[in-house]
Amino acid sequence: MKKKRIRIESLFQFLVPIFTGFLYAVAIKYFIRPSTVIMTGTEGLSLATSYYLDSEFSFVVFYSAFQFILVMFSFFKIGIKFSIKTLMTVSSVSAFILILPMIKFASPEPENERLVLVLFGSIIAGIAKALSLKNRGSVGDEDIIAVYFSEKLRKPVGKIIISAGLISMVYGLVLAYLKTESISYVANTLIYTTIFIFVSAETVNAIYRRYKYSRVTINVDKIDQISSVISHIFPERSFTISDVEGSFSGSNRKQITLILSQEEMPVLLNSLNSIDEKFFLYYNQVDGIVGRFMYSKF
Repeated sequence: MKKKRIRIESLFQFLVPIFTGFLYAVAIKYFIRPSTVIMTGTEGLSLATSYYLDSEFSFVVFYSAFQFILVMFSFFKIGIKFSIKTLMTVSSVSAFILILPMIKFASPEPENERLVLVLFGSIIAGIAKALSLKNRGSVGDEDIIAVYFSEKLRKPVGKIIISAGLISMVYGLVLAYLKTESISYVANTLIYTTIFIFVSAETVNAIYRRYKYSRVTINVDKIDQISSVISHIFPERSFTISDVEGSFSGSNRKQITLILSQEEMPVLLNSLNSIDEKFFLYYNQVDGIVGRFMYSKF
C-alpha cells in the first residue's frame, strides 16, 4: 500500500507540470496576448517582439529559446528535479499555445473589456506559477532566477518577479511606440501592464508561502516527545526550550519557540495534534530574518 501511494504521489508530481503548462498557455493565448500587455522577464521580451511582428509563432520561438537557456542555468544552480519539472512545464506551454484553437472571449480594446482580460490573465498566470512552485518546479523565465535568489536572500518570490518586469516593460513600450507612434496607446499599455504585474505577483504570494515566515511559540507537557517530532520533521531547524509557569493553574510547563515558513505550518500542526491534544500554540508573522535559517532545498 505504501509503495502504491508513493507511486501515485510521484505520478502526480509529474502531471502537475503539464497541467500548469496548460494553465499558463491558456492565460497567454486567450487573455494576455489579446490584451497586448507585457509580461515580466524574457516572456515579456518575447511577447513584445511578437506584438511588433504580429506573429504568435515568433513568440513561441523566442520564448522556447530563452527558456532553454534558463533551464540549463537551473540544472547547475538549483537542482535536477526542479529543472526537469520546469522543462516539462515550459515545453507544455509552447505546445499548448500552438495546438489550442483560437477563441475570442472578449473585446481587448481599452473602451471595451481589456481590463477583464488583463485581470483574468494575471490571476490564471499567477495560479499556474504558484502551483508550479509548490510542486518544486516553475513555469520558467524569471521564476528560475527568483527561486535562485530567494533561496539566497530569503525574500518572497513575487517581489523579485516585479523587479524582473521593469526591463521587459521598457522594451515592450519602446516597440509599441515604434509600431503605433501613439503616446496614448503606450500610456494605456503601461497602465494595464502594471495592473497585470502586480495582480500576478500578489496571486503568487497569496498561494505560495515558502518565503513568508512565522514565529511559533508552543506550550506543552510532553516536551521530549514533541521536541523529538520537531527535530524529525524539520531536521535542519533549530529551536529553543524554556520553562514557563501558568498563572491560572500554577503548573510548570515547557515552551518551545522556533521560526517556520508558512508553508511548513500545516505539517507542524498535524504532527502536534497526533501526540498531544493539550498543547497551546500561537504564532505571528515575521517581517524578515537575518542570519542562519535553513529549510529543505528544491
